[in-house]
Amino acid sequence: MRILVDITHPMHVHFFRHAITRWRAADHEVRITSRNKDMTLALLAEFDLAHTQIGQHARRGIMGLGIELIERAWSLGRVVREFRPHVAAAEAGTFIVYGCLPYRVPVVVFSDTEHANISNTITYPFAKAVITPRAYQKSVGAKHIRYNGYQQLAYTHPNVFTPDPAVLAAEGLAPDEPFSIVRLVSWQASHDVGDYGVQNLRDVIVTLAEYGRVILSSESELPPDLHQYMLRGPRKNMLHLQAFARLFLGESATMASECAMLGTPAIFLSTSRRGYIDEQQARYRMVYSFNDPQTGQRNALAKARELLTDPTTPEKWQAKRNHMLAELIDVTDYITQIILTYARSHP
Repeated sequence: MRILVDITHPMHVHFFRHAITRWRAADHEVRITSRNKDMTLALLAEFDLAHTQIGQHARRGIMGLGIELIERAWSLGRVVREFRPHVAAAEAGTFIVYGCLPYRVPVVVFSDTEHANISNTITYPFAKAVITPRAYQKSVGAKHIRYNGYQQLAYTHPNVFTPDPAVLAAEGLAPDEPFSIVRLVSWQASHDVGDYGVQNLRDVIVTLAEYGRVILSSESELPPDLHQYMLRGPRKNMLHLQAFARLFLGESATMASECAMLGTPAIFLSTSRRGYIDEQQARYRMVYSFNDPQTGQRNALAKARELLTDPTTPEKWQAKRNHMLAELIDVTDYITQIILTYARSHP
């Protein structure tokens, strides 16, 4: 089978890479197309995943993203015409559905972001299937398939990922040295317009630094005096660091969920919400979401202090993780099989 995978965000590299390895091991042909956004290309290179770069996240605002959509879909169409895939897969999928549309190639879209209203509206009608975690809070209709898990389990499940303590040295961390991770996003995605999270970054750093080192990851350029906190080692080390961190606090719902999957307490600070984050908070008490624009940061830092001063927090979170994993599926297995199912159904 010929499978086309479009990767437009760093998380998508992690989401698909284990499935890509399994497809290739089974002699299926896989072509990867990419978009230059944040750390996407660097991650593809670090994982030795050959790809064809098509476009980059350079334009801002709805109009700019609309222009990029037209240009990138046109270029993807040329790849589809040459490669002739039996199926295409993507997370979000807005670009690839239009690239495949003239050639009637079925596109399987994975998604977990309900409030991406514009992109979902122009994507879902042209997808063969829309596949979401069970916690997705909206209905997509007959083509909607839910699975018993979260997207982040595709690359954090113990069947595919084992944290490596050797990465700590790349960050100058000693074994068992306490540290927290802070993540800032660029707020340039179409579904981020009008939203925000951290309002006083220095206050966050000063507060968390009372309890150990702070490692800062940001999609936007930071002032020179904050560069000392930036990630030092390879970008692919971040998942390992998340597994050993005492706490995550940030604007990325994806990274908050990743930390929950790894047994690390996570605080999500954003004026927007996600169904999977809400479920991980309500059902497993592994993530804390603060969405009020007036009190969000203050309450988030109060919760951070509570978690960091409790010596039993790491033990509690590992127990919660074990309980959660017992209820959920291996998402990589699921991705691998369902894409092949749609590939086989295409003439």
